[in-house]
Amino acid sequence: MLEVAVIDYGNGNLGSLLAALGRLDVKAQVLTRASDAAPGADAVIFPGVGALGTVVQHLETSGLRALIERHLERQRPILGICLGMQLFFEEGAEGGSGLGWLKGSIPELNSQVLPHIGWNTVQQLAPHTALTVNIPQDPAYYFVHSYRILPANPHIVAGITEYEGEPFPSVIVDPPLYGVQFHPELSGHLGHRLLAQWLEEVR
Repeated sequence: MLEVAVIDYGNGNLGSLLAALGRLDVKAQVLTRASDAAPGADAVIFPGVGALGTVVQHLETSGLRALIERHLERQRPILGICLGMQLFFEEGAEGGSGLGWLKGSIPELNSQVLPHIGWNTVQQLAPHTALTVNIPQDPAYYFVHSYRILPANPHIVAGITEYEGEPFPSVIVDPPLYGVQFHPELSGHLGHRLLAQWLEEVR
């Protein structure tokens, strides 16, 4: 059975994701500190709620940052969801630095109405990645966020979404890093399909 490590930031937002992974016949191990880890996880998922600086501090003090970076060095897949994807990048507008695995910043959305919350569509720019294949154009997913990513390399962007007239990257693919700004675990059958396809890529 496929084994996936799910990073717990202590925010209690894991129930829907763990339920989704259970429906996909995945053994999910929740990690709150490095000592929780069993060797040999096939992939890592960063779920996404919280503040950038606080989460990075927790990753460092718990030993999880070093553990995950060893996983990254072995080229094992990592999926970032919402804040989890933002963590891949460098400086954040809300204060603090990300993990710096990818070059780019995390500015606030340019809108008077924040957070961006609810269903929105994704224009797929790269239809043959693990996060987009077999999914119809302009799928709708569930978003909850106030910040966006601004990658230095535009070629990693596989999907974009528009909110209040501002387009922003909502899917990135730069193996072994994969990221989505939305919450697939809250996005019905298309979110389920996206997770299933990513897990098939992991296999």
